[in-house]
Amino acid sequence: MIRDDMTNQEYHASDAISSSDVKTVVTSSVWHWHNKGNFEPTPAMQIGTAVHDISLEGGKNTVRGPETRRGNAWKEADEMAQAEGKLLLTERDYDVAEAAAHSLYADPACEKQLNALNAKIEHSLFAECPETGLQLRCRPDLYNPDDFVMSDVKKTITASPDGFLREIYKYRYDVQAAFYKYVSELAGWKVTHFAFLAAEGSHPHVAHMHVMGMEAMEIGRKDMMRGLKEIAEAKKSQRYETGWGRFTMVHPPAWVANKHDFEGE
Repeated sequence: MIRDDMTNQEYHASDAISSSDVKTVVTSSVWHWHNKGNFEPTPAMQIGTAVHDISLEGGKNTVRGPETRRGNAWKEADEMAQAEGKLLLTERDYDVAEAAAHSLYADPACEKQLNALNAKIEHSLFAECPETGLQLRCRPDLYNPDDFVMSDVKKTITASPDGFLREIYKYRYDVQAAFYKYVSELAGWKVTHFAFLAAEGSHPHVAHMHVMGMEAMEIGRKDMMRGLKEIAEAKKSQRYETGWGRFTMVHPPAWVANKHDFEGE
């Protein structure tokens, strides 16, 4: 099922499995996923949300507020923003998000996807996993049906080829990419390439497009399926465990052991 009429709040109200759920299992455990609670987004996360909104929807859901979060001016502006379902940022944070979003349009590869004539922005997709029976959901930032490219906007410390590569595997964006492709294809969209449109969150706000290669997608898919199967098995058995065992014997990692051997010579 593909929906283009759901708000972000309505989408997140669904209890179907998301890429964040799978990444939590892959990077931590089903215990962490099952016991996850609501969290308050940090200012950095809010800036990232604003970058998405400004670059994809013209900033209609983000408000440039007062200089600081203190005082009645902020309180009143926040109450108004919440009533309208919008995100309120300080002047500085909004300007940072706006500059990062604009950098995406200054990069030719990113701009091509963002300005694609038939681009589908933030559609909500739902499908059943044929291997696990789990209900899945995803909400891609951008899908271009003319070249079958799916894109995700990321605010990052560095958009450089080496730097963002580390971000991909630190936060397992490869699992996210594989999950989005998997759910989208189950729902009926053809996806030949998945790209991250990375925008730096600090001056000079450079942007760069990172396209996931076949090997990277395959590794992400394998870990994604492992995560889905662990969730399905935990749901069936009603056992949500870390899988860490009773205790762990600590051994020095190679880089510590090698340094010690070198200094002892």
